Order: sequence, then structure tokens, then C-alpha cells
Amino acid sequence: MPFTLPTDEEKHGFVHAQFERIARRYDLTNDAISICMHRAWKRRAVDQLLHKTAQARKERTGRFLDVCCGTGDLALRIASRLGPEDQVVGLDFSGNMLEVARVREASARRDGEIAARLEFVEGDAQNLPFGTDEFDGAIISFGLRNLSDLDRGLSEMARVVRPGGAVINLDLGKPGGFLFAPAFRFYFGNIVPIIGQVLQKDRSAYTYLPESKSTYPDPDEISKRFAGAGLADVRHIALAGGSVALHYGKVQ
Repeated sequence: MPFTLPTDEEKHGFVHAQFERIARRYDLTNDAISICMHRAWKRRAVDQLLHKTAQARKERTGRFLDVCCGTGDLALRIASRLGPEDQVVGLDFSGNMLEVARVREASARRDGEIAARLEFVEGDAQNLPFGTDEFDGAIISFGLRNLSDLDRGLSEMARVVRPGGAVINLDLGKPGGFLFAPAFRFYFGNIVPIIGQVLQKDRSAYTYLPESKSTYPDPDEISKRFAGAGLADVRHIALAGGSVALHYGKVQ
């Protein structure tokens, strides 16, 4: 049976259910799908987040928000770069994902890999349960395209970040190249669902992943959406042959 993308009204429930199902082996599957390259992309995103906020943080401790944090790999990566006086908050709407994140945090803290304070909160990325200007920076990684209203998500991130702070988005891009673009489309559309079936026994969730690309704006449009959320100095960095896009915007 052909796969049908959920409507905007169905999307929240559909995506929530799929992440609840795949939480336990989510990290393993991400490694397999990206051949572990997602780790380098996320490292680059964290570099941008911390670099763009370094000046503002010189006189105070840092507080950062990881939106759609999933199993916490990005939040843990940020925390590993900060001191005990700093804080990272990870937010996700999947309780099962957050359970994995908390187990990972306990292990990382036990092994001395993180010193910063770290909190995981269950909540809605489109209605963040935080006050205005609470964070030095906010980041979202491969989560924006899962929101039913991505403009609302960006506006909420901009709202909770202090003026001068950074909003970062890492997500799918627009692959280029005569050979690479069709090869990527074939891999993403045909091989990724097979990997999902083998590792997760869930072909549907990993069919949604490539299909969701069809409704997600291209990098230039995401830049416009950043500007529409009131962000300034918007920049876009193409990674992995353009298949991944890293966006930055400054809160005014």
C-alpha cells in the first residue's frame, strides 16, 4: 500500500506515536542511516551555537535549549562543552525518547563526561513552557520538519532566547550535483525504509522520514522563515553535499 503523509491536523499525533515506538533503538538507527555522519553535523551545529553566543556569555553563566531533543545526544554534546555553572534544557514531546535521554545523562555523568546541569522536559515545541528571554541560545536538530507549524516553532525559539542570542536549525537540505542528487534521492527513498525495517521492525516510521522531505521547505525558504520569525544575520551552511542544511539566526 502506498505511503500517505499525515495531514497537518494528523501530523502531531502521527509523529508522536512513531517516536514513542522507535525510541529504544533510535540512536543505532541514526548511526546506520547516516553512516555515523550525523555526529559530525551535530558537532558543527554545537560549534555554531557556542561560538555565536560566546560574546554574550562572557559575563554570565550560559543556558541553552535543545528543542525536539529526542534521546538527548545533542543536549549531552552541548553539556559536555560547558561548566558546572551552566545549564542545558532538552525538550521533547515523546516520553519514551526522554526516558532514553535520562539514562544516557546518568551514564555520561557517572563517567565524568558532563559537568553542566542538564534537565529534560516533556513539552510542545510550538508552545514552549518557558518565559521570554530565558536562554542564550536554542537549537533544533532534525525536528523542525516534524512540526505541524514550523513558523510557530521558530517564533517560539526566538521568543525564549535573549536578544543577541542564537537560534540554530540542523535539518534536511537540498542535495546538489549531477550524480549525487539522484543517488541521495534513491538512497533516502529506497534504502532508508529498509534500514528502518531491519533495525526497528518499523518500515512506516522510516518511510515517513524521506517522504517528509517533500513538504519541508528548501534551505533558501527556511532562511526566509528565520527572517519572518524576527531573526537577523541569517546564515545557511550546506553540509554533506547540500543534503543537510545548518541555519543560524540572531535574536534582535
